[in-house]
Amino acid sequence: MFRTERVTITVKVNNNPVTFHKRRVTGLEIKQTAIAQKVKITLDCVLYKVKPDGSLGASIGDAEKVTLRDCEEFRCVTPDDNS
Repeated sequence: MFRTERVTITVKVNNNPVTFHKRRVTGLEIKQTAIAQKVKITLDCVLYKVKPDGSLGASIGDAEKVTLRDCEEFRCVTPDDNS
């Protein structure tokens, strides 16, 4: 018999908490979930995982699978933002 417990994972997207109920998601699902939870980003932004030192890692594509862990941070940057 398999038992599945409901998973609740909270990450930050642009410094805003975003809650997920599954661990494995795509880059697009991160953006869609953040938007649904009132984070002010757009679907065309570029998603990055924030490294422990605060710098940005490689970009995460919309179709790319990501395994979420509590307290991870992501940053969405508009395509025309050169910061």
